[in-house]
Amino acid sequence: MEKNSGNDARERIINAAIELFSHKGYDATRVNDIANAANVNKALIYYYFKNKQDILDYMVHSLLNNAVSITMDYINTNIVDMIKEGYLDILPDRLHFVDDEATRHFLENTYKFYERVVDFAIVKRDIIRILMLESLKKGKHQNSLFNFMEFMANNEKNPIFKTISNADQDFVYSDEMVLFRFFFSIIPIVSFAAYFDDYKAATSLSDEELRNSFLNVSKIITDSMISGSDILLRSK
Repeated sequence: MEKNSGNDARERIINAAIELFSHKGYDATRVNDIANAANVNKALIYYYFKNKQDILDYMVHSLLNNAVSITMDYINTNIVDMIKEGYLDILPDRLHFVDDEATRHFLENTYKFYERVVDFAIVKRDIIRILMLESLKKGKHQNSLFNFMEFMANNEKNPIFKTISNADQDFVYSDEMVLFRFFFSIIPIVSFAAYFDDYKAATSLSDEELRNSFLNVSKIITDSMISGSDILLRSK
């Protein structure tokens, strides 16, 4: 009972901080504000977290870890398996598939993965909004959003790179691919999640209509990269 009570208090603290950081701003929010919103005393907050920054760090790391978990599931069940079975070969400038059926299979799984990522971002949109707000400031937390780039590094510490490169040693994140992934894949999802409620109010679209429209546009962009049995990773 005591353990459950403690977990409940910790969750209330985190949820209160998310609400306040996303609407009031990180700098304008005091620990007392979080304590009042969570209906706990300030001492309990310091029992679970060192300070206000520790709460924000927890949010960022939790978001990143969950995003990586979703991505690793997709990589292991789609990319790695297809490489091992001989259906996919990673070349320096493209993903080459053995035939059109392999390409179709890959794309179907990719669309499902993207849908899962977008749904995750929508659920976590308040935390994403906090990251965007902080990234636009010139304070100590302005680079929080760039933590996503840790998972586009060409080193063994990056589980995504390590898993794919172990399956196909030709895989490498080129500078062009990193830029594309960040500004044309991650940032669009981040922006969509952050402005989800505002855009919905401005257009009178339902949650489902807005979500499906975004996924349809994303599919069009992905399809534009297909050339025969290849998906181009780099411009000619």
